[in-house]
Amino acid sequence: MLKTVIIDDDYVSRMVLREMLEKFLDNIEILGEAGTVAEGVKLIEDTDPELVLLDISMPDGTGFDLLDKLKTINFKLIFITAYSEYAVKAFKYSAFDYIVKPLNVDELTHAILRIPQIKRVDNKVRVKTLKENLLATEESAVKTVALPEINGFAIVNVEDIVRCEGKRNYTRIILKSAPEKVVSRTLLEFEHLLTPLGFVRIHRSHLVNIMNVVRYLKSEGGMVELKTGELLKVSPKHKENLLNKLLFNKL
Repeated sequence: MLKTVIIDDDYVSRMVLREMLEKFLDNIEILGEAGTVAEGVKLIEDTDPELVLLDISMPDGTGFDLLDKLKTINFKLIFITAYSEYAVKAFKYSAFDYIVKPLNVDELTHAILRIPQIKRVDNKVRVKTLKENLLATEESAVKTVALPEINGFAIVNVEDIVRCEGKRNYTRIILKSAPEKVVSRTLLEFEHLLTPLGFVRIHRSHLVNIMNVVRYLKSEGGMVELKTGELLKVSPKHKENLLNKLLFNKL
């Protein structure tokens, strides 16, 4: 059973959440509820939950204020938010799950079912990344992404990612100045995440940081040369989009 607490200032939202959890998920044990930052801190310290469903905005502060008051954040987090579409992307960049008000049972169950089965780790660094990404006023201002690992998450600067290579349900992340990382997410997921940040799909197996492309070659139907010296095949399907991106970035 996943020991869970609900922290939301809206009593109706808490009631709806509880009913959804009890009706549709049989692996959840609700330890308690809280409606303020102060109550939430005490509830977490008293119960040591495995999962916290946390509202962002509360009368005496924010969900981040609550997290700042804790010595460690060694539980899994799902944020409850009414933020705009862009702000929601900050949660994705930081690898946090979220559900958007008004609450939807499908979103809730999907968020809980995809919680990674990893050991408890301190999420303070990841929370800091999320706060920074939420403060960004432009999508291009997002500086970091969180990549899930076996024992936690690695925080990586977007500009350090050279390219991503898909291998079935895994993706290799090739970095400028660090060993590559292998993440159990599909290349399509990274395409959705990184395209707004200057990445472009060039092949069914390759997603590249446009700033690392130094040359387009017509040979063999289309190739790109990266700053690393690598040559990658461009598929006909993605050729036009790539060329448009390259021309745009040269203006």
